Amino acid sequence: MRATTNRRDFLHASWKLSVGAILPGTLIACGGGDDASPAGTRETFVEPPRLVAKDGLLEYELRMVYADMQLNGQNVHLRSYNAMIPAPTLEIQAGEMLRVRVVNDLPPNPDIMEPAEHLRFMNSANLHTHGLHVAPGLVAPGVYGDYVVDTSESAVQPGQVRQHEYKIGADHPAGTCWYHPHLHGSTAVQVASGMAGAIVIKGPLDAVPEIAAARDRVFMFQAPIHDAQGKLESFSQVASPKAEPPFVINGVRRPTLVLRPGQVERWRLVNAGIANYLNVVLEGHDLHLISWDSCPRETMKTYAPDAALGLVIAPGNRGDVLVKAGAAGRYVLRTRAYDMGNQDLLPDDILAYVVVEGEPLDMPLPTAALPTPPALASISDTELARSGGLRRNVVLRSVFNNDGSPLTEMPASGLLDIPEGEMDQWQYQTDGTFLADAAFTMGAASGAGSTAPLMPETFAPFQSHKAVRHTVGLDSVEEWTVYNMNQVQHPFHIHINPIQIVRINGEAVEPYWCDTVGLPRGGSPEQPTSVTFRTRFSEFTGAFVMHCHILAHEDMGMMQVIEVV
Repeated sequence: MRATTNRRDFLHASWKLSVGAILPGTLIACGGGDDASPAGTRETFVEPPRLVAKDGLLEYELRMVYADMQLNGQNVHLRSYNAMIPAPTLEIQAGEMLRVRVVNDLPPNPDIMEPAEHLRFMNSANLHTHGLHVAPGLVAPGVYGDYVVDTSESAVQPGQVRQHEYKIGADHPAGTCWYHPHLHGSTAVQVASGMAGAIVIKGPLDAVPEIAAARDRVFMFQAPIHDAQGKLESFSQVASPKAEPPFVINGVRRPTLVLRPGQVERWRLVNAGIANYLNVVLEGHDLHLISWDSCPRETMKTYAPDAALGLVIAPGNRGDVLVKAGAAGRYVLRTRAYDMGNQDLLPDDILAYVVVEGEPLDMPLPTAALPTPPALASISDTELARSGGLRRNVVLRSVFNNDGSPLTEMPASGLLDIPEGEMDQWQYQTDGTFLADAAFTMGAASGAGSTAPLMPETFAPFQSHKAVRHTVGLDSVEEWTVYNMNQVQHPFHIHINPIQIVRINGEAVEPYWCDTVGLPRGGSPEQPTSVTFRTRFSEFTGAFVMHCHILAHEDMGMMQVIEVV
């Protein structure tokens, strides 16, 4: 019989069980759990164990297993890494090496599944290091980098092992990345179970005196999905953003943090949910953004507590913020109501409580310009032209046929030219009674100089043999426009290389770097919304992907391959 434990005991016990899997590296103490301030308030914020590279190397064994634990007072039986939700934080300096051995100890994939399980391998997986600028392919015989273009047959099957090696460049941007499974068709279910952990990259940003003095905390915002029995065994459970429950932070619902007046802390905010956006504000306090998607900012950007639009964090985004505690009192960290479009209005919700008490500290915020790496130098018109000035258009669109008839019977205006024999690969069941009437696709539109998308030449889900594969040259610089033909705010994510946002809906914006961006909501085929970015395809050849980071959309086909040659 399986025993269940409370959240804190579970974390300590699971750490003891998994510590033997850690190779060279150092465990550092993490704040929270049993801490109390001098004034006596008990802190319930619990941070995942943090593993730090030693002598330039961090090796870690990532074991995929079911975890029996309590979340929000509910006994759950969910897929996990090392029986922990979330998984440990991996901390490395720019210039160091990260080695991860993935062991799949999940049970075999069932032979027969519900019709909703359209790809039928929820216990197969691979590993994505979201935000790392590293090699995407094989780095040595049998050793993988950030390789995610597996087929269901070539992935890490139950009972198999895969070795990964990530050489972090000496000038890699400092900030927060994260890791999670990324096998097409099983990603949403596995990440919705809680299979994710943070990656901290240290660099010159961390040497800024005011930042170095700040306590450093990781906030993994997750929304583990399960049924009344505490299980997640059906794709239909994750198929809609409305299925996602309220967020927990590092596995705890509404934890309490304790700070002293004047104290400065660095909070690494990671949206590791599968669908819903965060709109974060801290009552009575400014949030000072210093790094976004592991792309340090030269100047802090401040988000005021009374703003209707706070720090908006799409699924996959990370924001590193500095918080300077104000007067003694109890404050609320919340996500304000947020409209994702398509009638997906996310409610206002309390995320955590912040208690300020005790003897004051006098800790300053940075005032000088913050260090940024050369890789994040702005891409000028001149640099783009020197590289050939190539522009591409990409279109995201989900298509629905509400009368329940097969998509192959839809009119040509549906823009779906998919062979009927492929339909069973990407139709899914919405209510258990009939084949669904939706396709989640990406298209490539022609017309390099176009300011609006033309009819896509190919508009297909990822698993179709007609799906687009983009080929780009090594060290090329390009400008891409991504169009959204839907009301919902698809978050667009690209692997390996950061992107610089230069226009939104055709209007110039102050350029900023990221790897995940929410496409404006309210699009339609007649009037799509858009984001335009520039990027350098630098340093690494190989195949990787771009996709919608509403992970059910990705699993159902809203993804394309990019290959650098």
